[in-house]
Amino acid sequence: MQGCQYIAAFLASKGIEKVFLMTGGAATFMIDAVGQHPNLDYICFQHEQAAAMAADAVWRSSGKIGVTMATSGPGATNLLTGIACSYFDSIPSLHITGQVNMRESAAYLGAAPRQVGFQETKIVDMARPITKYAVQVRTAAELKEALETALQISTTGRMGPVLIDVPMDVQQAEMGEFEVNHLGVVAPVDAVDIDGIARKINDFLALASRPLVYFGAGVGLAGEERAVAAWLAETKVPFVSSWNASTYFDHDLPNYCGCVGVYGNRGANFLVQNCDSLLVLGSRLDNRQRSGNTTQFAPHANTLVLDIDVEELAKYKSDGYTTAAFDFRHLPSVLAATQPPKSSSAWRDHVALMKKRYFGKHRSTYAENAGTQSPYEVIQRINALVNRDAIVINDTGAALCWFFQTFHRTGQTIFTAGGNSPMGYSLPAAIGAKVVAPGRQVVCFSGDGGFQLNIQELVTLVHHELDVVIVIMNNGGYGIIKQFQDVNMGGRYHASGRGYSQPDFRKVVEAYGLRYFRIESPADIKLEQFAVKGGVVLDVIIDQNTPIEPKVERGRPINDQFPYLSDTEFMEGNAFVTYERQ
Repeated sequence: MQGCQYIAAFLASKGIEKVFLMTGGAATFMIDAVGQHPNLDYICFQHEQAAAMAADAVWRSSGKIGVTMATSGPGATNLLTGIACSYFDSIPSLHITGQVNMRESAAYLGAAPRQVGFQETKIVDMARPITKYAVQVRTAAELKEALETALQISTTGRMGPVLIDVPMDVQQAEMGEFEVNHLGVVAPVDAVDIDGIARKINDFLALASRPLVYFGAGVGLAGEERAVAAWLAETKVPFVSSWNASTYFDHDLPNYCGCVGVYGNRGANFLVQNCDSLLVLGSRLDNRQRSGNTTQFAPHANTLVLDIDVEELAKYKSDGYTTAAFDFRHLPSVLAATQPPKSSSAWRDHVALMKKRYFGKHRSTYAENAGTQSPYEVIQRINALVNRDAIVINDTGAALCWFFQTFHRTGQTIFTAGGNSPMGYSLPAAIGAKVVAPGRQVVCFSGDGGFQLNIQELVTLVHHELDVVIVIMNNGGYGIIKQFQDVNMGGRYHASGRGYSQPDFRKVVEAYGLRYFRIESPADIKLEQFAVKGGVVLDVIIDQNTPIEPKVERGRPINDQFPYLSDTEFMEGNAFVTYERQ
């Protein structure tokens, strides 16, 4: 058995069925082995970036690891944007790249030229900062060890992507017969002082009269979302969430108050800013959640952050947060030993008021005043039509913000590449999701700008006859950038309006063989459009000046969002803490 055949046998032994790839000279032996293996197949993408984004979506959609293959040089470097999506959001994925023969490499010659072999590129050095493990193998023994090691590292601890670079001569090296070598994909859970952590939480919550829980994506990544949701339902502690965490629980839970952040729910933001104790479960609290000035986030609260990653916790030294690091697979045991906090009646009343006033109430005041189509009403309409177990994937920009401000998740899987947030993510991610979950409805949202970045993957969708609904929130430019330029650059729309263009999407979509519908009113969105075979595009026409509402503007805390509330309503939201407005 050659190295390339060993790779294929290894993948099949781990239950992997599909490899996402684009061919190239240095990867052809490996691709040939995949093609010949009876239990494997491949999906050809038109761009390696799209293959990596599709692989990222595999875990998010199914809990299985996504795999790519690419050739050396540009094929490998094209993977990097998709790999970064997985790294920042802690998503496991395996990337296998071909490399020039070792005898053709710069290292073999004992010199340091920029390149010797054709398309020779140091992909391991490039990928290392955005992977948990990246290695070039140089012998058959190293290949065997690297495959097992990479998969284990990817799927344990704080998860993430891994990369193995395989020179062509190693791909052809004799390996002997394949034997399953179980290092164990699931590592044992490290011992944790459960009583000690529970005691820290109890001491923290004992002083609370206005407690609030922040539900982070780390809970779901550890597979403990049901246990935590059950604990929250039982204790009735009010809670908020990040966007990436919002896929892990039913939004009908009575004590759920919405997503937090720059584009968050007003009521949820008011609660964060007025609580006296904030318990954060597995969120890295980035600057889209806390805003650019982190000192303005929950400034009058004691904050306890629980996370698996000690480096994430180390960044809070200057914030004065209390922290505890442990594997969240212990979280149900920790919470079981935790005494629920006692909320004051005034706090319970305030939580109820904030939820009644703001939860599920996002609206476009611009569209109302201009008589144009509201993006919020469009998403509400789609929300009402999609299946309860649908997979709904989002791109970036205004389309992303409108979605997470509006979509009310019950049983759907909803996600985006939150940390890296590249334009062009949602279409290839939808392809990956549909491949791994063919029995589920798949819908993806994109802006007109983002849609163009991986528009070539429409042919991948058509070739494999994948039923995907593509929703283009078409505001004729880069709306989220325009909104920033309105505030900071006097409305000069350089490279967001001026210089931007788009094709006739109807002609493009129909040329690829998909159905196209122009949506000028939410009433134009029909249930039967979601049942079209072979893919469909809904081109939703949004006025180009439609902003994201609400939104924190530069320098303000998250509880003072545009469009600005009256002083009276602002003070009602801040019933427990006084904030001076800018």
